[in-house]
Amino acid sequence: MDVLDVVVTVDGQPGAEEMVLGSVVRERCGGKGANQAIAAASVGDGTSVALIGTVGRDIAGASMLANAKSFGVDVTYVGIDGDTSGRTLVEVDASGDNRIVFVPGANALLSCTSVVTALEALDPAVVLTQLESSRAVAESVADWSAARGRRFVLNPSPVAPLPARVLSLADPLVVNEHEAQAYADTDSDFATALLRLSTSAVITMGARGVIVATGDRTSSIAVTPVPEGVETTGAGDYFAGVLAARIASGADLHDAAAHAADSATAFIADRHFG
Repeated sequence: MDVLDVVVTVDGQPGAEEMVLGSVVRERCGGKGANQAIAAASVGDGTSVALIGTVGRDIAGASMLANAKSFGVDVTYVGIDGDTSGRTLVEVDASGDNRIVFVPGANALLSCTSVVTALEALDPAVVLTQLESSRAVAESVADWSAARGRRFVLNPSPVAPLPARVLSLADPLVVNEHEAQAYADTDSDFATALLRLSTSAVITMGARGVIVATGDRTSSIAVTPVPEGVETTGAGDYFAGVLAARIASGADLHDAAAHAADSATAFIADRHFG
């Protein structure tokens, strides 16, 4: 959940056994969990935000902890274990499309016991998790949330098989189109298919907006188109973090998703044009 992003700008994505020339290399603190926690803290509505995870005993780990704290995220329950923090290798081409390789590093050392201990101490109203740590951790978070009557928000990325029990507890299941297709096992009408698996679903579809599906209705949210060639890495994390924060503050899921979509668009604009 705490990862150092290494972002390389290239003219085009390389094929098998092909070398391409990169023009820019940037390193930045990232990881889906950290990104989402920072986004949630940015809402500024008084909701407290804590991050549970593990970083390595390296410079990257120290930098990631300092970065999250600087945005007001409580990192008390981020452990330090192993020699190497997680890494994400991101290739971004001239059109803004990206390919991402995730190396878990210290994230793989996060134990179910430490996560449950942290949850018991924090007792959050809403818990948002991803799959950058082990699937067992995601299962533990789902079970803890169900046992305590807390809202479980699941962003199953990177995609991996999950027990039906875990998916059924997601309220909502937050997925992009690729993830939606993987779990819904269909090429169309993702909302209907995902509602058979989860309590509610939010599907982000890039320039085509966001679909929100709950038991009583399905809504479509339009988004401001992103200019061609603009990098959107991290926008999905920002969306999920703001969504969870708005839910925690009492917002209806449809309204929370609309707010999150606007915030993610602003995040992209600020990064490139601010």
